[in-house]
Amino acid sequence: AKAIQADAILFADKTLINESFIEICKKNKLNIFSVNKKWLNLETSRLIAKQLMQHYSINTPSVLRIPTVFPVVLRTVSSNNVYIAKSMKDLVQKKEELAEKDVFIEEYLDGDIYEMISLWDGKNLLSFPMKNLTEVQIDRLDIYNTKLNFMLSDEKADFMGFFTSRLLWSKNDWYVLEYKMGFDNDTNFECINQDFLKLLNYAIYQKLNEII
Repeated sequence: AKAIQADAILFADKTLINESFIEICKKNKLNIFSVNKKWLNLETSRLIAKQLMQHYSINTPSVLRIPTVFPVVLRTVSSNNVYIAKSMKDLVQKKEELAEKDVFIEEYLDGDIYEMISLWDGKNLLSFPMKNLTEVQIDRLDIYNTKLNFMLSDEKADFMGFFTSRLLWSKNDWYVLEYKMGFDNDTNFECINQDFLKLLNYAIYQKLNEII
């Protein structure tokens, strides 16, 4: 990349991210758009993500110790596997099937699921609009984005790149189900109507706050 004088690199290989590839690129003064090893934890450890969000008052479905109302959600800590248990018997059976994995129980919330793509430049957050939202949903989304921006700033998130919030609209508010850090072949960039190269250039110089 240095040899061909690349202006910027968009990187998505999460195996190499876990091997500190991003840190190597940064040491070599390469402008790389990717989450780093530390912040990949928001995707690969759901409990860490939950604890961080709760600290910043970001809504997320509650973790349950002993469920008394069903259905409930059974999630694995380090993967995207989700199971719905409709009874205690169903829950016990599913936990037995996942005996070798770390799991936790989460309250079941009913509602519509959305995905919001954001770009973080190490200083500013730019979240791209979602379609067909009501005024209430837009207002609550602004509050979520404010909290998310504060969380990244306060935690001194030391990466520059795209990530996706998977959101559930339930009980008249947004709940974060999970984060997809970085991007992959399934990422839908249709919401980004600005000039893509302009976006990258603004992010490199930490000026995303100047984009209207």
